[in-house]
Amino acid sequence: MAKMTVYHGGYMPVEHPQIRIGRHTKDFGSGFYCTIIKEQAERWAKRYDKKIVSIYEVRLNSNLKVKEFKEMTDEWLDFIIACRSGKLHNYDIVIGAMAND
Repeated sequence: MAKMTVYHGGYMPVEHPQIRIGRHTKDFGSGFYCTIIKEQAERWAKRYDKKIVSIYEVRLNSNLKVKEFKEMTDEWLDFIIACRSGKLHNYDIVIGAMAND
């Protein structure tokens, strides 16, 4: 199992992340958004008065359905457009760059 450190920027510490039903129209759909780039999580946290970056060690289980976009390709863009339009997907984890628009 691969292990990686990820960061989540917000207004409170999140000790036990949970996937909750929320806005489905984000870049990769509904989910708990993290990044491998600490500075990016710090930028996300800047939106709030109280700025917290939570850090997690994640082991990727081979039973999880993972979609990884290594580059910003047409497939990546089509996936984001579909998610922002409300189309659901069946991946447990989506890895890739977020659109900068």
